[in-house]
Amino acid sequence: MIVMTPKSLLRHPDAKSSFDEMTENTTFQRVLPECGPASENPEKVKKVLFCTGKVYYDLFKERTLKERNNDIAITRVEQISPFPLDLIKAEMHKYPNAKICWVQEEHKNMGAWSYVKPRFETAMKMDGTDRTIRYIGRHASASTATGNKFAHLMENSNILKSAFE
Repeated sequence: MIVMTPKSLLRHPDAKSSFDEMTENTTFQRVLPECGPASENPEKVKKVLFCTGKVYYDLFKERTLKERNNDIAITRVEQISPFPLDLIKAEMHKYPNAKICWVQEEHKNMGAWSYVKPRFETAMKMDGTDRTIRYIGRHASASTATGNKFAHLMENSNILKSAFE
């Protein structure tokens, strides 16, 4: 197995799994669906944020701070390829009234967006919905980083603001 993750997650208190999830008769979870209050009342969810990687922890923290646990669901896509079309379709179907968003920390032309967008659109067509998927993240850029800590923090802030508006 190859895991690509930033070093910051190695000791992150929330980036861990129980040993019960890694025993015999368990399998890799391609998608980690919302399991909080939003999943208990899916008709009232206004937005589903799909993401992968480190940005999940920022989204989770911000959702808690803004007290949006009931109306915003966060679903983690743990396997991008092959794309878990069946699980994505089921997760979108679960939240019929919600806007669908893809959130990534990377620039628009560097992260998973260009790969997942047509696959999400296929899942939506298969589900018979007229919803569209919205991108939330940094604008396209020729550089992988701004090179300026203040600008980087401002971009992160804008991502979180867009996700929870």
